[in-house]
Amino acid sequence: MSQYVKREPWPFHIKIDGRGYLIGSQGANQPALVSAKAQDISAVSPPSYEYAGLNPLHEREQPYESLVLGLGMKVQEEWQDFRYAYAMGVDLSVWPSCRGPEIVATSGTAGQVVDFFELGGNLYVAAGSSVYRLTTGTNTWTATATFGQPILAASVFASNFDGIPRVWVALQGAPAQYSSDGAAFTAMATFQALGFAAVGREWWWADDVNRLRKVDVDADPTDEANYTSLQFRVGDRSAPITALMVTAAGTLIVAKTDGLYTLDAAGDQQPLFPFLQYAPVATNGKAWGQFLDDLYVAYGTNFSRLNPDLSLESVGPERLVNNDSPVRGSITAFAGVGTMFAYAAIYNPDTATSFLLKFGGYRVKEGETERLDAWHGSLNAGWSGSYPTKLFVSSIGAPAGHTRTYVGRNTGQVEWLTNPCVPNPAACSQYRFAVGSGYVEMPLWHGGYHASNKSVRHLAISSTFVNGLNYATVEYSLTPTGALVDAGDVFDTPVYQQVTLPTTTTAVLAKFRVHLHNANNTASPLISAFSVGHALRPMRVMTFEADILCADGLVRRDGVQMRMGRTMIRQFIEQAVDTPGAVRVVLPDETIQDLSFTNYRISQAFDEVGRQWRGALRITATQWTTAEVPS
Repeated sequence: MSQYVKREPWPFHIKIDGRGYLIGSQGANQPALVSAKAQDISAVSPPSYEYAGLNPLHEREQPYESLVLGLGMKVQEEWQDFRYAYAMGVDLSVWPSCRGPEIVATSGTAGQVVDFFELGGNLYVAAGSSVYRLTTGTNTWTATATFGQPILAASVFASNFDGIPRVWVALQGAPAQYSSDGAAFTAMATFQALGFAAVGREWWWADDVNRLRKVDVDADPTDEANYTSLQFRVGDRSAPITALMVTAAGTLIVAKTDGLYTLDAAGDQQPLFPFLQYAPVATNGKAWGQFLDDLYVAYGTNFSRLNPDLSLESVGPERLVNNDSPVRGSITAFAGVGTMFAYAAIYNPDTATSFLLKFGGYRVKEGETERLDAWHGSLNAGWSGSYPTKLFVSSIGAPAGHTRTYVGRNTGQVEWLTNPCVPNPAACSQYRFAVGSGYVEMPLWHGGYHASNKSVRHLAISSTFVNGLNYATVEYSLTPTGALVDAGDVFDTPVYQQVTLPTTTTAVLAKFRVHLHNANNTASPLISAFSVGHALRPMRVMTFEADILCADGLVRRDGVQMRMGRTMIRQFIEQAVDTPGAVRVVLPDETIQDLSFTNYRISQAFDEVGRQWRGALRITATQWTTAEVPS
């Protein structure tokens, strides 16, 4: 007898939990042990007949179609999430998706941008300690006034007294000044200011750390004697006023570094949310804007919507708790664009980079167009080392029937972009796209089977418009942190194009990045879907069935009688069956398996050694792990 056949489980047929047993068969010369692959997902009937309902073991598509629910999804959650991880220079607020807006630089300004304003048909910007006027033909700013102190705020107001529109400029540590032409300024006698706001029939000033004063709109606002002797205090002097806002219902809102306040009918202060304690950061309340009927304001990393009924709702991108992309941080500027959407700037202090976001998206649901509170971005490639401090929407310089959004940064740089006249930028003939390449990174993909291997067969792009100048490319990584690899094809064939991947391409959790390329600012590829062709490759799990002979006087394969009788055999086998975990088993082929017993019954089997029928215990077990016997 060879040395090989004397290895375990010799002289038995099988060893279970260190004890040897003999196996019977279903008849003379029949197999004594049956091993088969356990039933897997292929035996499950699909709940619906769509992409997700196809057998995952066969090749099927997972499409990323409309992604209008926005950014911030780190890992795929559902078959159709309608969300993405983040973008750089791509607008996914509409479907099909397209390149982000062209952002045009201007020149001639210096100092942090504080405010924009329109006066006499011209657009001005208050930056640093100067006021500048835009020359739209040359895209340059010209200084019209320079002050000895930094500008804190600028606002236009025309009283009923003389009907003359004037810009009012708040200066740090000096009396406020006003001008009707943006060039010749007159200083108030003594009044200083931190901010301004017109509320109904009253023109309000924040003229001290926590003090307000007002004048009737029928009085001359340039005469300090016309301001009421009654002054209003808001909070204490430990937290200065940073902005004055007015709700759609005409309520004055005072933003201080420690929170939001208003005044009641008697003029007494009312802290709106006294239990929301903010760290007293100097920029709290400065980033605010209006969209539809609501005010939006930033405090620290929190960005909230203040409704006309003075209810507060957290709506900022900080709520995207799984968003660890570069497009994260605090909102630094916000402005609504009509009733369609709003733009916002977000600054990531970890990378000292800021980005342009869009707040709002659209989808058609049951035949009705629905506007969504969703954050999209970044629409641009980002601003390194600076961040926008003010966004302003104006028709000055824009094509007829259109507007621009002007972007002012803390470095003094001013840029602009043309706003689309409809929600979908691709449907606006005056809209201009950024030129070059942008991309969208999809959520980490697992195809619905987060812990199983998949064969990634092909990648595909569906489009409503692509050509040789406007096309897409795809990069992928077969692990979440691996280097991205180009898929090796240019997707420039309209409607549908597919690239086949190497046959060895497999992944459990993969990363995909879709790039959109264009050559001029009047066109963009329009991508309606990106899809992953794949097949599930689950771990092979084997089941084992055998009849353990259970009788007195059994003879081993070497001719020696077994010491265990039927009572002891049954006791040990039942003990193994009742084990909640796994039991180490040496199989007849000399491999070691950890098996979990799932079925057990008493039967009869043929004893090939003794050549007779015996009592038997029929067991069924499922594989846990496999290990070879050391040589």
